[in-house]
Amino acid sequence: MPTIEKSVPTEVLRFLEECHVDLTKKVAVAFSGGSDSLALLLALSSLLDPVQIFPLYVNHGLRSNDELQEEISLNRKNCASLGLDLTVLTLPRGLVEETARARGSGIEDSARLLRYAKLEEACVALGCTYLATAHNADDQMETILKRVFQGSSIASLEGIVTVQRGFSSPTTILRPTLALTHAQLQRYVADSGYRWSEDSTNAMECYERNAIRKNLTPAILSLYPQAHTAMMRLSSRTREVSLLLKALTAEALKKVIFTECAGISLDDFLELEPTIRDTVLLRMFSHIAGGEELRISYAKVQQVRSELEASSASTRWTIISGKTEATLSDGWFSLQREALPFSFCLPLDTIGSQVTVELGEGTVLGIHRESDDPLLLRIAEGSLIHPIVRSPLEGDRIELEGKTVLLSKLFSEWKIPPTMQKRIPVLEDVTGIVAVFGRFLGGKDRLCSRSKTPLAGRTTNIYSISKRNERSET
Repeated sequence: MPTIEKSVPTEVLRFLEECHVDLTKKVAVAFSGGSDSLALLLALSSLLDPVQIFPLYVNHGLRSNDELQEEISLNRKNCASLGLDLTVLTLPRGLVEETARARGSGIEDSARLLRYAKLEEACVALGCTYLATAHNADDQMETILKRVFQGSSIASLEGIVTVQRGFSSPTTILRPTLALTHAQLQRYVADSGYRWSEDSTNAMECYERNAIRKNLTPAILSLYPQAHTAMMRLSSRTREVSLLLKALTAEALKKVIFTECAGISLDDFLELEPTIRDTVLLRMFSHIAGGEELRISYAKVQQVRSELEASSASTRWTIISGKTEATLSDGWFSLQREALPFSFCLPLDTIGSQVTVELGEGTVLGIHRESDDPLLLRIAEGSLIHPIVRSPLEGDRIELEGKTVLLSKLFSEWKIPPTMQKRIPVLEDVTGIVAVFGRFLGGKDRLCSRSKTPLAGRTTNIYSISKRNERSET
């Protein structure tokens, strides 16, 4: 029976040969310094020339500097003993948390996203064809369990794939230790005489994967000792189903019209196999994202699918969610980015006084020299530097007497409906917002405090907003 020491390199070599990996090319190794990634590095070092191997360590900036420096020091020592140089890739401290907030996702997910982006960037710079990661059978089981209880798609139950194209580069990602357990990899490293680093965050149950590993996995293994093998078998069988679904989806997508939006006839959609309807809708959502991340919940996809399945050729509806707009009309379903709200941005530098400026949809900005209306805003001529008139933006503020006020708060106080607020003109120059015009919609016109200077003896411009359908035409 083979020893543990020999079984890990033997399994890694079997993987490389079965996956037809070109053993003459450079291989980067995602090297955290833990027992799993150290086992992978040891195994590859026994199979390849050291000049082909590039260990890459990603510092996520999530732990104390003391712990990180101690870990990096040990990792450099282990790499040096194998004739390898460790490359440290550092993410700005706070970037993971900031990305998590922006994406509305967890720390684990955002750290993974940023880690792969950094690793693949380094692979391109170093000329590495492959990036090897030390995912193991325990990781595979945790991933599949997580997806089961999240109610994920059938195809996703394949879990971690053994070989895949890079997320943002032509690098090929390899997972040579996926059939080996964490215990096997750890014994291999210990028996090889190496000491590995321990990430303190691995003990924190606030991270979902850690909680599964500590609470769920041991209970499953106590009931089903062969659970690792069963999960690998499930992954393999699901991969076959996934390939079939991909083929069916590719054929179905020929019926979808992809332009700036994505559309398909209701009849064609209803003729699709039910098992691929979600996938087709997800591909349509992905298309309209245009490379921008567009997070669409499974519940939203199900809502659109349910509406389509309950519709007929005479049904009409529109579903707006986030940045997307789904519409069914005259038997045609279309998906597009939500239409931008009424908006405008016009420079006033090039116009003189005594003019009108069309803002769209019948709204007109008037600049006058004389008016009997005492409520109109008067601003000294020449006091504005590169002025523009534009629609309001989220977070806009105006300086009033003794305070700074959010425009959205003013609009709310004026009881202007949210659907109309984008029509309220804002006058701005290089110093900031000068004035806001809400009077024509039932609110007020407000001038910033710094522009309320004595105007005696100075030529003034008088600003007004009106609706063209309220004015007499000459």
